[in-house]
Amino acid sequence: MKEKIIYCGSCGKPMKLKEDFGSELDGSASNEYCNLCYQDGAWTEPDISFEDFYDKSYEGFLASDMNKVQKFFLKKMYTKKFVSNLKRWKTN
Repeated sequence: MKEKIIYCGSCGKPMKLKEDFGSELDGSASNEYCNLCYQDGAWTEPDISFEDFYDKSYEGFLASDMNKVQKFFLKKMYTKKFVSNLKRWKTN
């Protein structure tokens, strides 16, 4: 049986390892957001606009240690439409 991967509801990062998950105010792991977006029950950048967040996240993923194939697919799927449908950014 394939392990279920949880994706961050803010940036879409796959969260597989314990340290990938953000934290709640009581120190427990967040089930919805990653450690880059959410720590101690709050956003790491609470006032960032969607546009700035998208640009920063996209550039961060491209600068990561992903291989060329992973980056190719990331460029195809990591669109503003994809991110705007994540829980943090969804408006409806």
